[in-house]
Amino acid sequence: MLERAAKGDGRFTEPRRAAARRLAAFAALALALAGCVAQGSPARAGRGGAVPGARAAAPARAVGAAPGAGAAAERLFQEAESLASRRRVIGVQLFVLDEAAEAGAAGERAAARRAALEAEAARVLARTVAAHAALVDAPALRAAKQRPAALLGLARALEDSGDLRGAEARLRQLAVEHPASSQAPEAHLALANLAFAAGRLDEAVIACDGALRGAAGAALRKRALYVKSWSLRGLGGRGAVEEAMEALRAIVQLGPARAGSIEATIDEAAERELVDLYAAHGDLSRARAFFAGAGERAGPRLLVEVEARAARRGRPEPQGRPAL
Repeated sequence: MLERAAKGDGRFTEPRRAAARRLAAFAALALALAGCVAQGSPARAGRGGAVPGARAAAPARAVGAAPGAGAAAERLFQEAESLASRRRVIGVQLFVLDEAAEAGAAGERAAARRAALEAEAARVLARTVAAHAALVDAPALRAAKQRPAALLGLARALEDSGDLRGAEARLRQLAVEHPASSQAPEAHLALANLAFAAGRLDEAVIACDGALRGAAGAALRKRALYVKSWSLRGLGGRGAVEEAMEALRAIVQLGPARAGSIEATIDEAAERELVDLYAAHGDLSRARAFFAGAGERAGPRLLVEVEARAARRGRPEPQGRPAL
């Protein structure tokens, strides 16, 4: 939910300001996740697999693998990563052009430059898809250690190109064929995002649970729990709302994230939404026990907020004060 933006058909039409901010956030997130998208963790640089410029150690040849398969897989994987890195650079360049346009410093030359960059981004994206697919679909490379990361990168590239069905199919392929990989939790979360965006809320909840069952780090768990809480609220019903509150409490229980990260934003929203939901739908007689489960750091504070909210609702509003 937090990671999706509109995609164009074969064009680099994602709003550049949002794209650049998301790029910076995910670059930081990749370091925090230890496992991003984002997530041998789910952690990826930006939205790719390995950190750009970092070469993996020479892969050991898998039993039964064709001679030279490891080297071929590494070559294809590094080609795809290099292309993904180039596309991120283009995103930054487009962001700079948009900043100049807002400042009134852009003219015809800037418009021509933007068109050229968008065309190049489309070509680079197509080549990225081809490089990942060449690795993923080669029978001789099915045992390659780079294959799970390549499947995740392929799904992301397909999504960026507007092929949501293709992206979903590749994510499911990753979850089924490499369930023990460090990329599998990220695949489940990406499936949850796609299902949520399409309004398939039951599927989104199931996919979030898939992400949470894996050996994911706190960062990915927070994102999965947050998408799950919104999906449950969308489904409605008392049982779903109670589960949504439990998901938000689980986010709080994980502790604070690094300031400025996506997870820090989720932390703030989760606390606020948990208080709102519990004050409106929770059992006040069980509030103390419920918020004890949020941890010693935040639990008592949130309990005080809920009790204060309930006390305000229990007395008449002063005249002239607008009802919220």
